[in-house]
Amino acid sequence: MKADHRSFELSAAKQKVARLGDLFLEQGLLDAQQIEQIGQTQRERKMRFGDAALYLGFLTQSQIDAALGEQFGHSYQLQYSGIAGEKLTFLRQPFSRESEEIRRLRSELLLKFANQDQIRIAVVSAGTGDGKSYMAASLAVAVAQAGRRTLLIDADLRQGDLHHLFGFENPDGLSSVLAQRRTLDEVALPLMPNLHFLPAGPLPPNPLELIRLPEIRRLLESHTERFDAFILDTFPASLASDAQMIAHQTGHALLIARKDQTEIDDLRTLRESMQIAGVEVLGTVFNHAPHADQKSTLLSRLRSFFRFGRRRG
Repeated sequence: MKADHRSFELSAAKQKVARLGDLFLEQGLLDAQQIEQIGQTQRERKMRFGDAALYLGFLTQSQIDAALGEQFGHSYQLQYSGIAGEKLTFLRQPFSRESEEIRRLRSELLLKFANQDQIRIAVVSAGTGDGKSYMAASLAVAVAQAGRRTLLIDADLRQGDLHHLFGFENPDGLSSVLAQRRTLDEVALPLMPNLHFLPAGPLPPNPLELIRLPEIRRLLESHTERFDAFILDTFPASLASDAQMIAHQTGHALLIARKDQTEIDDLRTLRESMQIAGVEVLGTVFNHAPHADQKSTLLSRLRSFFRFGRRRG
């Protein structure tokens, strides 16, 4: 029976690949004549469909990656807003090196939390421009794709703009929930299967008062039956104590650093501040951009990759 099941899966996979041409035809990226030329080149040069399309100059690698993602369950479009598909490399290029590294990080974290009912992680960095928000969003998508019901929370109540990444304006969000003006059910935005997003909401004049103990913890615990994982983006830790306060209530923190930008002393201080707050530091993600002089914080424009290191000692 197992062999028959495996044969069925392989047959289904072949049928999916065979339908790539139809998918590009539906999207208007190829016409029937181009598909025929690609097929001929495949036979003559013994190439795969995508390689033949690249060889002929009919498609780009990102277009092929996106199509393969849809065929094999790594859809790059968010159900709620397709704009994010253009900004998140993990969605737009599901088979890129960066995407593979994010999935590897997800696997490490799932193993770490294998014996726990829930995943609660504050994503923190020492300064700005380290890719913290981008990583929080990418990780949340990855965890959701693994079947975990995930809530991504923009807990930066000072300058949170994670909603822009998903193509939203300035909706109500966390600040409204903590101020008891709205409920989470009213403001949480469905992005894709298993993934909801809670924006920061209107930026309050008293962020520390809103996120003080035990407000964040109470919010998470009141929705444990609805979500399996909570991923929280935070304000830079070197500029205020918000990240430390939030991480204390999640119990776990993932540190983000950027090569050639984050100072080792700042990273060490961040780690120590988390440990003083009783937070388990899961590891450090090193974001590496090939051009050190490039200042853009939109990391999907860079060919970034991440390394996950376990805590020592």
